[in-house]
Amino acid sequence: MSPQERKRQNLVAIYQALLQLMTQKPLATISITELCQQAGVSRTYFYRNYANFDQIIGAFQEQYMLHYLRRLPNQTQIGLAELMTRYFQVVQQAADTNRLLIKNDKYDIFVQTFQTVFQLLIKQNRISSASGLAIFNEPYYVEFFSGAVVNVAINWMRRGMPEPPAYLGQQIERLATLHPHKPQQ
Repeated sequence: MSPQERKRQNLVAIYQALLQLMTQKPLATISITELCQQAGVSRTYFYRNYANFDQIIGAFQEQYMLHYLRRLPNQTQIGLAELMTRYFQVVQQAADTNRLLIKNDKYDIFVQTFQTVFQLLIKQNRISSASGLAIFNEPYYVEFFSGAVVNVAINWMRRGMPEPPAYLGQQIERLATLHPHKPQQ
């Protein structure tokens, strides 16, 4: 097994062990020793790779989202509605895990992961400019947009996900491309 594959395997093991423990008790009461025993990894592994549990969750969420991005159509660019539809599909597929993380106050990790991945897509010019997305280059807009999308996802899960992901993707595109006032200088 390659070092890269071993690292990924250990991340999955420690993340799944953390989730399992979180179903049994609050995150604040889980010890590093307990987590490492549950995951079958050493404490040395934990301390070499992570400073806290949030880093485990963040690393796994980012890896999960990057895996999702690799499954996007091979076309150069993708429309915002389709991209957001895919995001809500991912949220829906992992709804139980997402609810558990939200219950343990990990909202910020979802926002940070979304923001990191979204910035990567902008940097790689993967989002179709036909959606009028010049606003994404405005200061603080990506932070605003990331928080808004994650908040919609969380509330959608709380409501039992009554609408299909495509509906939410279209709504996000519509709201994101409204013509805002020009920034004051």
